[in-house]
Amino acid sequence: MCLFKGEKKCAKNFFKKGGIYNWAQKARFLRFQALFALVEGKLLKALELAQKALESSKGDDLYQDIVHSLLTIITAYAGLGEIEKIKGLVKSLIKFIRKVRLKRWEIIMNILTGKKVCINELSMLPTIRLAWLLRHRGYQCAYNYAHKNGIMFYFYRYLLFFPQIVQALIKRGKFTTLPPGILKLPLFNRMTIVYRVNFLGRLIVYRNQEYVRLRLKPKDLAFLIYLCQKAMEPKRSIDLNEVYNNFWPKSENASRNFSHLLVHVKKALKIPSHLLMVSRSYGETSLINEGIYFTTDYQEFEQTLARAKALQRTGEWGFAKKEFLQAFKLFRGEPFKKNFDEWSSNMRFKILTELETEAINFAKVCLEHGNKRDAKKVLEKVSKIIPDLEEIKNLSDSLIAE
Repeated sequence: MCLFKGEKKCAKNFFKKGGIYNWAQKARFLRFQALFALVEGKLLKALELAQKALESSKGDDLYQDIVHSLLTIITAYAGLGEIEKIKGLVKSLIKFIRKVRLKRWEIIMNILTGKKVCINELSMLPTIRLAWLLRHRGYQCAYNYAHKNGIMFYFYRYLLFFPQIVQALIKRGKFTTLPPGILKLPLFNRMTIVYRVNFLGRLIVYRNQEYVRLRLKPKDLAFLIYLCQKAMEPKRSIDLNEVYNNFWPKSENASRNFSHLLVHVKKALKIPSHLLMVSRSYGETSLINEGIYFTTDYQEFEQTLARAKALQRTGEWGFAKKEFLQAFKLFRGEPFKKNFDEWSSNMRFKILTELETEAINFAKVCLEHGNKRDAKKVLEKVSKIIPDLEEIKNLSDSLIAE
């Protein structure tokens, strides 16, 4: 009740002090945490928790976990301002909802995406009525209804489908009653910077969806990817001793080297100086992210895999297959090809091992479904990225022989 009313402190106290019984399975608990993160403006944390919820989902809650987690992923990307990106996710979600006949969610998604809705008895459910009020009656009417019925978290989540409502209120200088974390989101604050860093192949960077032409040395590029993984959103920080030990393990001038590197990266990406700050406190030195969101294709790969495996557990192989293929499509070549620091080497090994494992598993399931074409296509792609893999070679040979 506290959670859905939007009383975060109250709900957090219950989570800390109360016993969690069977009603709150791991996946559901992670979904609740993802909602907390979303309202606090921690969009990348929300994406991470929604992914973990999908990975943990099973049993009778599987269908609901998929819908809730995917909706959190959609709203997190909406908060980042990546409107084009969420169109495909919304389309996939609606198709899945219709296939498994989750009527309540079909009506909600139709309202949120601007489609016509037939009024029936289901429209009397508070969560459906709230979506309808937000679309047809505006902010204040929907807010009052959500507050009265104790479903504020639904209000916050639905609101990200109607950014124009909040943008109009902000433009007129009206008080919105929204949490500060939501008002600071890139969707509502055009000054907030979002970088998309694609490193599953040749490095490609976008700044607020616009391509950035980069000229950086391999070590600078390696640090940029390190930064994306370690301090991916505002208020996250990096212990600079770890940076020094990784990039200049035997140097007496590691601090000075890092200062030069940071200047190069900021200049190349046009990052305002105050958004990446070095803080020294109690003998510890940290680099603090003061207002940037970093997303990567590797994060998307992990999220897409989680969706694919959850859909596979439902027995909906057609939906799962599309997600698997989308995940493999994100790879354009070998990551970290020119980076040889310890962290980059470990990440390269981890990512390529995961790619190999998932490709083999996917190919085997494809063959169980009589789908040689997709199995062959994925195995050939992975063979180009990681040559001389014995199991992949054997699987490919068997496909050719057949």
